[in-house]
Amino acid sequence: MKKILIVAMLCMALVATMAPAAAAADTNYAQCMAAIQEQKTIQAQAHKTATTLRKKGYKDSSAYVQAAKSTWNEAQAAIQGYQKLAKYTDEDIRILTTTVFHEAGHTTEQLRQYVAQVVLNRVKDSRFPSTVKAVITQPGQYATKYADASTTQSVKSKDAANGTYYYAMCENAVKTAMMGQVNMPSNVLYQANFSQGKGVWKSVSFNSGWYSSTSYFCYG
Repeated sequence: MKKILIVAMLCMALVATMAPAAAAADTNYAQCMAAIQEQKTIQAQAHKTATTLRKKGYKDSSAYVQAAKSTWNEAQAAIQGYQKLAKYTDEDIRILTTTVFHEAGHTTEQLRQYVAQVVLNRVKDSRFPSTVKAVITQPGQYATKYADASTTQSVKSKDAANGTYYYAMCENAVKTAMMGQVNMPSNVLYQANFSQGKGVWKSVSFNSGWYSSTSYFCYG
């Protein structure tokens, strides 16, 4: 009996030490699940509102019922986005955010989103590695240092020292892409300041007044 109690206590201790690590590893997943639940609550309220309106004699074509439907549909679109985002780990987000920062951090939201989407397109393309980290660290492509936690910390420290929010803006662009909200063909696989691959999908110019560039997003 004593041995059983000791084993049980050891198991409880192991679970207790593992739980924080698991929670930390699944932060993005947990946040996405919470966001999905919030959107489902919104949907339930919209459905209830529409049902009440119909009982009061309002037709589906009325502006009030249409507004409830629109709210439900918007929540559904958000749910689908969070479901896609939940498939990525905190590490995926960190590495891609750090990459976007170095490639387009000080430019525009459009450019940041496009850079992120090219990486995600590569992850899904059989000609490239199948993970964010492997795509970023592939020889001759981006830069191995982008995957290092120390590089990310350096970016965050500079933001804190300068009172800027470039890392946060890059993370927002990354999550937008991961949620499937960036309008880019899946076969756009190259991004650089010159044309390559099978032709240019779109070129985007940027001029801050002291720095200017043109980025070419090309088919693979």
